[in-house]
Amino acid sequence: MSTIREVVKEMVDTIPDEKLNEVFEVLEGFVEQDIDEARSIWREFGKDAGEGKWDDVSERHDFYLYGIKE
Repeated sequence: MSTIREVVKEMVDTIPDEKLNEVFEVLEGFVEQDIDEARSIWREFGKDAGEGKWDDVSERHDFYLYGIKE
């Protein structure tokens, strides 16, 4: 019995290079879009960050990042 990895590899190996390149272009576009969206969200998180540092950040990590009380 073949593993799922072997079945998928066999299927991919039967796809002509031209078509396979088209598939990769589409997939890479999704990845780039997801990365851009993630970066945008990350920038929003830091937009209102205050200057300075907290002396007890290692002890109150969850509170500072997520608002979770002890």
